[in-house]
Amino acid sequence: METVAFRTLTVVLGALVSTLAWGQGATASLSGKLIDANGTAITLLEASVSVRNTRTGEVKTAVLQPNGEYLIAGLVAGVYDLNIPIACCMYRSYEQQSITLAAGQAIKQDINVGWGINLGTIGDDPGQLGMDMRTRAGQIEGPTPRMPDGKVDFSGIWYNVPPPMEVRTAQLPPMQPWALDIQKQMQKLYSQGPQAYCLPQHAIPTALLFPYKVVQTKDLMVHLTEFTTPGYRQVFMDGRPHPPADEWNPAWMGHSVGHWEGDSLVIDSTGFNEVTPGFGIHTEKLHVVERWRRPSRGKLEVEITATDPDAWTQEFRTSFTAALVPNEEILEFVCPENNVDPLHFGGLGWKGRP
Repeated sequence: METVAFRTLTVVLGALVSTLAWGQGATASLSGKLIDANGTAITLLEASVSVRNTRTGEVKTAVLQPNGEYLIAGLVAGVYDLNIPIACCMYRSYEQQSITLAAGQAIKQDINVGWGINLGTIGDDPGQLGMDMRTRAGQIEGPTPRMPDGKVDFSGIWYNVPPPMEVRTAQLPPMQPWALDIQKQMQKLYSQGPQAYCLPQHAIPTALLFPYKVVQTKDLMVHLTEFTTPGYRQVFMDGRPHPPADEWNPAWMGHSVGHWEGDSLVIDSTGFNEVTPGFGIHTEKLHVVERWRRPSRGKLEVEITATDPDAWTQEFRTSFTAALVPNEEILEFVCPENNVDPLHFGGLGWKGRP
C-alpha cells in the first residue's frame, strides 16, 4: 500500500528532477550598452555585437540599436568570446574573452569603447556622419526620377550604406602570387594608405564611405565626392570610346564612359595607373565596370565587376547601396591644408610599391 510519506517523497523528487531539467535547458542572455571614453552612451553607430562559444564555435550576432544598446539571447551555458568590429574612425573595435554564462543567467554588461584614429573628433568619422545624414533624411519614397528623354536621372546627394564588417574586411581581389606578395609588403610598410599623403583613395570614389553628389546631363555625368583628392570624376555619355592606350597617360581616376542598358547605366573605366588604390595590387590593365540602378527616388544600387588578367586569377565583384540625403551638401576639402600625417606615417611619402 502506498503511504502518504512515499507520495510526498515522489512529488518532491519529481519537482527536483523537473527543476534540474529546466535549469539544463534554460538559455542565458547578454545585454547592455556601448559607452564612450567620456562616459556617454554611443548612439547611431552602425555595428554589430557577436559572441562565440569557445567550446562549440557557434556564433550569435546582434545589431547594435540606435540608442547604443545590444541584446544577445538564447545562449546555452558556456564560455564566450565577445567581439565588436568597428571599421572607422571614431571608435576602436572591442574584444573581450572568456565570459562565463550559466543556464538561465541574464548578464547586463555595459562596454567601454576607446577612441579610434581620429581621437573622437566630431564629424570626422565617415560612418557616423553617414548614419547622421541618412537619419536626418529618413525613408524617402517615390518613383524613380527621369530625364526629359526618359532615362533614369541619378542626380542628387548620396551616402553609401556600409556593408557588414565581414564583407568590408574581404574586399580584395584574388591575386596572382607575385601581386599577393607585393600586397603583403605594402601592408607592412604603410600603417596608413595614400589618403594620409593627400593622394586619391579609390579608383571608383563613389565606392568610398563619403557623401557624393551626382550631376547628370544627357552627355555627361559628374561625381563630386567629399574628403577625397581630386574630388571629382567625369563619365562621358556621348558615345565616345576610350582613348587609344598609346595616347592616354595612365591616371589615378582612369577614363570613364557610360551607356544605357534599359534602366541600368553601365560605366566602363580603363586607363588606370598601377598604383590607383581601391582594388589592391593591380597593373595598368585594370578594367572596372559599374552597373547603376535607381529602383526608387531614395535608393541607389551599384554593382562593380573588376578584372586584371596580369595580376589576378579571376574577376572581382562587389556591390553597395546608397541612400538619398537631399538636404545635405558637399563641403570644401583641401587635404594639404594643415596636413601633418606624412610626418607621422612614413616621412617621405607613399609610393604605391615597396
